[in-house]
Amino acid sequence: MTMTAPRRICVTGAAGKAGLAAVLDLRAHGYHVVATDVAVSSEDVASGVLRADLTDYGQAFEVLRGMDAVVHLANIPAPGRATPAVTFNANVTMNFNVFQAAAALSLQRVVWASSETTLGLPFGGDAEQHPGAPGELRYAPVDEGHFPFPGTTYALSKVASETIAEQIARWSDIPFVGLRISNIMEPHDYQRFPEYWQDPHLRKWNLWGYVDVRDVALACRLGLEADITGSQNVIIAAADTVMNRPSRELLAEVFPDVPVTRELEEFETLLGIGQAARLLGYRPGHSWRDVLPQMGGNT
Repeated sequence: MTMTAPRRICVTGAAGKAGLAAVLDLRAHGYHVVATDVAVSSEDVASGVLRADLTDYGQAFEVLRGMDAVVHLANIPAPGRATPAVTFNANVTMNFNVFQAAAALSLQRVVWASSETTLGLPFGGDAEQHPGAPGELRYAPVDEGHFPFPGTTYALSKVASETIAEQIARWSDIPFVGLRISNIMEPHDYQRFPEYWQDPHLRKWNLWGYVDVRDVALACRLGLEADITGSQNVIIAAADTVMNRPSRELLAEVFPDVPVTRELEEFETLLGIGQAARLLGYRPGHSWRDVLPQMGGNT
């Protein structure tokens, strides 16, 4: 879809890790961005971030007024950050309010943060570290067909919101792009990855997946620009895993009974990004192997 100038985009959750990266990327590519978040510091205010509580429909409507599109990244971002009921109710309310306001205002596009957890995470995970029912890994690599399998109320909030997005997209003819985002990392986070290498069970819960925050920002921009209709949901992950061992070897050791549906490149992600490539043109450009190149192979 080609937007008419000026291309005014509201980014919600703009004070967060992904939100800040999306704001910077969109501005660098010529978009006029209105940034908003519920928790803003004096520094955020000074940099132009507006405070808005999106659980209030009126505030969601106001921040979207005059916009061409929204990149909606504001939610409680993971299980365990709040009680299950608070997490579910807050996320679904925020998402409905933004989606409904976008439709009421006839925005041209909604791009929003769904989650990899909708696919069944945690896979054989540690319930103490990753609360919820351990997910059933039916095949690998996991793709969009592995949906829905929520194991927490956080994941359930995203599954419910994908349904809401589908219906509002149908009612309004506004394209919706849901990004099922993996575990977001900044470059300094890569220093932790060697801690996982001696025991592959430490990161089995999301099939050793991750995504660089700069690639999340890229996916947000591509979601605005892609020629799509209806409500589309795609996995956004790095092209590789956090591990220095081949992906097929990891599966054979940790998930020996899980069918592998196709040939894998040596360190290929097990959170399939093929659909994101086809629909959005998404090709992640960042890897921990560029930061720690001396550690990128088998040890």
